[in-house]
Amino acid sequence: MKRLWAAAFLLTAAIIITGSGYNRIKTRTSDMENGKIPPSSKEAVLNLETRGKNKIQAGNRETMNRLAVTENGSIIFAMEKGPSENQEDFEEWYITSPYKNKQLVNVSDLYAFLEHYAAWDYLNRAENVEFRDSGLAVEENFTDSGTVRFLIGQKNKNGNYYVKEERTGRLYEIDGTQAEAMTGLRPYDFIMGIANLVYLTTVDKLEIRTKETAAVFLVETDEDRNQVFIKEGQVLEEDGFKKMYSSIISIVAAKEAEDSTASGQPALQLSFSRNTDKLKNTQISYIPYNEEYYLIIKDGQSDFLAEKSAVDEVIAVIDEYCR
Repeated sequence: MKRLWAAAFLLTAAIIITGSGYNRIKTRTSDMENGKIPPSSKEAVLNLETRGKNKIQAGNRETMNRLAVTENGSIIFAMEKGPSENQEDFEEWYITSPYKNKQLVNVSDLYAFLEHYAAWDYLNRAENVEFRDSGLAVEENFTDSGTVRFLIGQKNKNGNYYVKEERTGRLYEIDGTQAEAMTGLRPYDFIMGIANLVYLTTVDKLEIRTKETAAVFLVETDEDRNQVFIKEGQVLEEDGFKKMYSSIISIVAAKEAEDSTASGQPALQLSFSRNTDKLKNTQISYIPYNEEYYLIIKDGQSDFLAEKSAVDEVIAVIDEYCR
């Protein structure tokens, strides 16, 4: 439900409209309740028990700007704080690997989550143990103290792991559940998942194509963020346009794409031109994938699928509005 709340908040911010009553966000909540998908790997870390005063102080959580898990030198999960794709002079957390496009992180409980990495709980200092590197490692970066790496070693007879702090060479015994949770992060568990999240206040031009519609909308925005919406030289009624726009940005990434290729014409194509050079223009297309899903292609790259029924509903709203 926290993911649903956060997504709803972002949609409101993206449209900057009150009382539209238009909220079609779909989440995985019902699937999780029905046992169709495993528990969140983020929750697995949040639910770890704190075990007293034994802490490996990696750094200050407030200055952490990157967390990554690597396996045999390859990044299998990375999350970084960097320039926002939707707001000027602002930083946000993004999943940067393994996806081709950066994915905005749902920051609900994120800072409590990161506390576990800024200060690792440990059971004991390990003495007279031959460390055997498993290939797994956790990398953390802090703006004030640099990068720290924790190398995950072998499992012992008690089911716990030996972990080496690379910069000091110190060896620790870490609870088995903790070590597996902190290295078993699944990127999809962290993303906000809104496929077309483009703040309306940053849009200069929106081009839309469906089978039935080819439309170009111009957006004029003043310094107070008051906006005028224009189509074919005609000024549009504000609430009607914003309702259509809220429909467009309500589509969510329903699941990861096992096959990132698809052929055929887009059922829906959106091109967003921004009103500032500090934010990049974006093109998003929905290509038929199978009977249930469309493949989402953002700026030529594809990572996710959208539910066909949800996209078709948006297409219907667009066609009706542009008729």
